[in-house]
Order: sequence, then structure tokens, then C-alpha cells
Amino acid sequence: MFGKYKCPHCGEPGISFLRKTCLGPAWPATCTLCGKKVGVPYIGMLAVIPLIAGVLGSDLVEPLALKAGLWVGGAVAMATVHMLWVPLERR
Repeated sequence: MFGKYKCPHCGEPGISFLRKTCLGPAWPATCTLCGKKVGVPYIGMLAVIPLIAGVLGSDLVEPLALKAGLWVGGAVAMATVHMLWVPLERR
């Protein structure tokens, strides 16, 4: 999960974990090996749902620690979904 991801153009691990974390449908990255552009599909934006749920849910609870837990849990869940199930595609 924290290694490099295969480029859809060359099939080699040319996209880092950190770079894939910052990818969006309108914000492509460049493969470090072949130099071609890669991105994620628009459906990948659904990965943000856990974060939104955590933010909205935090308004319903009172202790600050629980609010922070919902935010952090939502962010971790969003990153996990993005890393594991949002595919890279050619741009």
C-alpha cells in the first residue's frame, strides 16, 4: 500500500504513494519512469465520502476528543479507499 503504483502507460512502478494521495480527476501526475501523464477517474471523488461523513458527524457529538476522532477516522478511511480502490488511468 505504501510503495509505488504501476503507471497505466508503462506498467512500471512510477507513481509514489504521496503523489497518488494528492491526485484528483483534474490534477494529473507525471510518471517518474516514462514521463507520461496519469490521473484518476471522476468516480474516484466518491472516496471523499468518509471524510465528509466524519466532518458532518462531528457536529452531532460534544466531547472535543470524539469530534477529533471522527475527523481523523474519516481522513484515514478516505486515504485508504483512495489508495486501495481508486485506479490510475492514462491522461
